[in-house]
Amino acid sequence: MEEVNAKNLSEMRRQKKKRRNTQKFLGFMIILTIVLGLYVSKERWMPDIKHQNSVFTDDELAEGEFPIHVSNTSSYKMRSVGDAFALLTDTRLYMISLSGDIIDARQHTYSNTILKSSGNKTLIYEQNGNNLRVDNKREMLYDKKTDASIYLASVNEKGYTAVVTASDQYVCELAVYDQSGFQIYSRGCSERITDVVFDNDGSGCSIVTIKALEGHIVSEITSIKFETTEDIWKISDIETCSVSAYVSSNDETVLFGDNMCGFYKNGEKIFEYTYPDTLVDASYSDSGAAMIFRNRERKKTTLVIISNPASGTAVEVTVSDVIKHVLACDDNIFFLTENYVESYDYEGKIVKKYELNEPYRDFYRSGKYIILQGHNKVERIEL
Repeated sequence: MEEVNAKNLSEMRRQKKKRRNTQKFLGFMIILTIVLGLYVSKERWMPDIKHQNSVFTDDELAEGEFPIHVSNTSSYKMRSVGDAFALLTDTRLYMISLSGDIIDARQHTYSNTILKSSGNKTLIYEQNGNNLRVDNKREMLYDKKTDASIYLASVNEKGYTAVVTASDQYVCELAVYDQSGFQIYSRGCSERITDVVFDNDGSGCSIVTIKALEGHIVSEITSIKFETTEDIWKISDIETCSVSAYVSSNDETVLFGDNMCGFYKNGEKIFEYTYPDTLVDASYSDSGAAMIFRNRERKKTTLVIISNPASGTAVEVTVSDVIKHVLACDDNIFFLTENYVESYDYEGKIVKKYELNEPYRDFYRSGKYIILQGHNKVERIEL
């Protein structure tokens, strides 16, 4: 009798365990079905991170139209990228369309970042760090980690990068990488490089260096091609401390210094202009150079335009307000004040004035729009 009861009890336990396993299996299948259903229909209920800039849980960017509000950071950076613009925060790189929609958002872990752009390419690098990356509007193209600290870097519209790093053997070293991130050129330099600007076809670049000569800072421009170790041409002892440099569409090198600017080609000087007052800002396009000067004693602001350096002349325009930044574009020159953006043509005549409701700290041109960078928001002006 006890043996029969033991058999019945064992059977009951077996049946109960079988029912539990069946219930667990059915529950798992139900959950799996729900998850698969949600995944298949995600386009109907999940916001698209590439097109809605309010999907981040930390609300770093708010709203999907202008003005775009930026929170959790006041040190964001912006650059024009083709028919869009890039916005770099402490943690992400955003590609934003001119309608205010996010094209893409990418994480980064860089610190002390510098953002540069050319055409539809962007370059992010760690100043005095070891990391850099090149992106376009749709994806990251490549990233690099250098052995030595990065002093400065530049990018061209093909995605080539020129990277200047510290060196144990030289004052600094220059390495150039192609659009795939492969090194195509390197050299050690005995002077400090302040700028590297690519030729238009990407086959070479102009290297700008500074050194001390008889108690004064002088600049030097060296033109190189990546296929050879021989210098193409060199201009030495330019009596200025380099601030920035550009290369025109016909491969003229334009140098803005602290006390003068110069135009050079094939190792020859085309024109040099000595500044009348203290330089505030300078910009260059193929239509010409634009510089802003400020005389603090006379409280005078002057816009100087050089549209034809071969003629050896410059147009000077007195401006009533203090100018923060100037931007030279192919059609017009724009400058930013505390209360407005104003445009001039290259003959020095006013084209249009755009009133601002609040002050902005910087601005960029992208297509038919001016993109204004404020403390914690981005605004847009249609030209």
